[in-house]
Amino acid sequence: MRLLRTKEAILFEKLFPDEYKSFGCGPGGIGDWFVPDTMWGLSVKKACQQHDHDYRFGSGSSDEHRKQCDDRMRDNMKIIVNKKSKSKVLKAMRHVRINTYYWWVRAAGGSAYWDERK
Repeated sequence: MRLLRTKEAILFEKLFPDEYKSFGCGPGGIGDWFVPDTMWGLSVKKACQQHDHDYRFGSGSSDEHRKQCDDRMRDNMKIIVNKKSKSKVLKAMRHVRINTYYWWVRAAGGSAYWDERK
């Protein structure tokens, strides 16, 4: 399975593995309970780790760049779900969850993106 990853994120993961492992889908704390790294038992953490890296260290600084980061997260989640889902029902449920994650990151992720730009 080949995810859409930037060279910078791959290098960062090799140089700072503990920090990279700390990246994930939720905002931290209690928020991780509401936004878990799994969708119906399937981990999508790799997609969220790339997204966190994009927000924190990505080279862009625009609404367009933020959308590219969010689109890559959604596309990586789809790659994971399509490759690893054995049940059609679970696959469909996971795609609904992907759309929910994407909608929320588009609607509410702006402050996290711009805070990283300061």
